[in-house]
Amino acid sequence: MFILCLGGGIAALDAQALFYLGPFVMRDLRISNSGIGILSAAVLLTWAISGFTTSVLSDRGGARKQFIVASYLLFGVLSFISGLASSLWMLLVARLLMGVAEGPIVPLTHAVMIAESSPRRRGFNMGMVQSVGAQLVGSTVSPLLLVWLATAYSWRKAFFLAGLPGIGLAVLVMAYVREPPVEDRVATVQQPRLPARIKELLRSPNIRVCLVMSCFLNAWYFGFLTFMPLYLVKFLHLSPREMSQVMASAGIGAVLGAALVPLLSDRFGRKPVMTLFALLGAAGPLGALIPGTSVGQLMAFAFVGAWAQGALPLCIGTVPMESIASRSATASGLIMGSGMILGGLIGPAVCGRLADLIDLSVPIWCCVVAALAGAITSRGLTETAPFLRRLATSQSA
Repeated sequence: MFILCLGGGIAALDAQALFYLGPFVMRDLRISNSGIGILSAAVLLTWAISGFTTSVLSDRGGARKQFIVASYLLFGVLSFISGLASSLWMLLVARLLMGVAEGPIVPLTHAVMIAESSPRRRGFNMGMVQSVGAQLVGSTVSPLLLVWLATAYSWRKAFFLAGLPGIGLAVLVMAYVREPPVEDRVATVQQPRLPARIKELLRSPNIRVCLVMSCFLNAWYFGFLTFMPLYLVKFLHLSPREMSQVMASAGIGAVLGAALVPLLSDRFGRKPVMTLFALLGAAGPLGALIPGTSVGQLMAFAFVGAWAQGALPLCIGTVPMESIASRSATASGLIMGSGMILGGLIGPAVCGRLADLIDLSVPIWCCVVAALAGAITSRGLTETAPFLRRLATSQSA
């Protein structure tokens, strides 16, 4: 769990680098708001396709570890290529390839952890590997470190640094992370063909609800990451340092949410916890829209709103895998991929265009609406927390 948690953080350092370096990249390469939205969407498109494809392949072959190792090796190399980009198109190609490299990490680490975890710690463990490292490094350390590097040196050097740890993570995974035991993989190897498998998954009401909720939560999350730094610097006229402080506050809230929200769901149930914290996600963007908000207040709003990040691993991994018998990575890959394409890809691209046509407040309002829609959607879930399911069964008996 520790190694995969650390790996998620290292991957997030590069995956989120463009969000915080956006103002510098726009100035240097003369890219519009629409261009930044397209660059953000490009990563998510190939991320979603790669994550789903490798999930299906790993279920059929019963292998997780080799795909995870390859992912860390590739993204380390591709981060250097991002730093070498001299035009929008070169950077676009580099980010498309980056999405291919990083796509397998989330669904396959979920598949490893659900096999390794006891039911009473399942939500907590899966939240740790998906989000705690990613938020600690990607959302807390990343804005402070990368913005400082870009200000003191250049945004290119920031990309070079972001890619360095990938090879080290690949070595750690090879040495210390084991494949799930054979008995946990047999059920996933004997799968029907892909169209039939997807149709089978979609028969589950929880899979359908999680798929829709994933779209809204990804729209909220990636919209916030893409446009909040630009909104703070270009619309509210904060300095890059103040912007990095606000985004780092969101990162701290996301770290705590990623650890504690899944833990609370183990104790109080998945459904009420997911609803509450998805609702809180509206606080961060809403606070930035209030006229006259100080930097300190912006930091507080961002901190509170970022706790919604803790609902994502429950939506993408824990609830879907608890809702089906096979515990396959395909379920997680399907929900993650759909959310990335429909929410994380189309959302930033459309919002970037609206920002160019109107102003940068439009994407921020979209983040508010997406968080509220995610909370409403979660009310359609059937509870999957093991102790609550046992309690409901005993009471009905």
